[in-house]
Amino acid sequence: MFILGIGAAHPDVDITDEVLSSLGIHPTEHDADALARFGVRSRRASLPLEYIKNTKNSEVLDGRPVAVATPTTLAVTAARQALERAGITPEQLGLIIADTATPYQTCPSEAQRVGGALGIKIPAYDVVAGSSSLALFFNMLCSWKPERVPDYVLCISTNTFSQHVAYRGESALAAHLYGDAASAVVISPRHVGRLEITQSFLEGASNRSASSLVERHVSCPTEGILSRSEVLDVLTRTLGRLVPSSSLGAKSLRYVVGPQLYAGEFGEYEKELGLSGGAMVSGTRDVGYALGASSGVALSSLWDSVRAGDAIAVLHAGDGAWGGSVVVASE
Repeated sequence: MFILGIGAAHPDVDITDEVLSSLGIHPTEHDADALARFGVRSRRASLPLEYIKNTKNSEVLDGRPVAVATPTTLAVTAARQALERAGITPEQLGLIIADTATPYQTCPSEAQRVGGALGIKIPAYDVVAGSSSLALFFNMLCSWKPERVPDYVLCISTNTFSQHVAYRGESALAAHLYGDAASAVVISPRHVGRLEITQSFLEGASNRSASSLVERHVSCPTEGILSRSEVLDVLTRTLGRLVPSSSLGAKSLRYVVGPQLYAGEFGEYEKELGLSGGAMVSGTRDVGYALGASSGVALSSLWDSVRAGDAIAVLHAGDGAWGGSVVVASE
């Protein structure tokens, strides 16, 4: 299975720590410990700063008329970049699969709305993937019979969490963590692309709860956050399963797209796993955490850097699942 193109998108509105401080949003000592693990330095938002300052986004639906982006518009922008990199047109797509935790509506599906915006009418449906969307897309398509997979499949993850954050003091963790982003991947079983998915798996992980809960407003339940040792254990086991020897495999990897919720600890994980410094790639530090879209943002950032033979591991841990994939740059 080949990856022909990857795209990413996020709004231009930048919510810095200084902006949050001006709103009276200050993390507690407990929040600060978690935020250090998350490693988010700034967040991209689809809500204008003036609107956030004036309303604190107390009423979720009130922000939609003034939002500069929606889950669909971000998805379409990411999709167009992925299609351009793949060198194909929307009309060549045979299937769209999408994931979003922040849909404006559930019918039609996000995938159908993206297809409509691209001007095509093809099979399209949504999956519920949480932070595991990239791992799910890869593993799902690799498990299908190749002859049943269309020539070109577009997979999308998109979230606009800023529209679900209550920008008030008691919501400091959510305000400092979440941002808005979308990622898109064009995959084919027959046409050779820049990257080839050589190994992939995704499995349930006991009864762990979700790391993000989207109700009226979004929150990050502490019971859904893995400890440092738990994350390291999952990463070690995943690499051990993806390659014959985790130590040799780790040394052969040029890049690793790790669990994006824990980007603040990537340096520690690199040392523990025997990776080179800077090998683990974050899509959250300057964008904010956007669940499954964040892994796609990270992988998209590598598009112009990979060279023939480079091996990249995409690892997932959290939201009740664990797994990973290895993609190798084609000759």
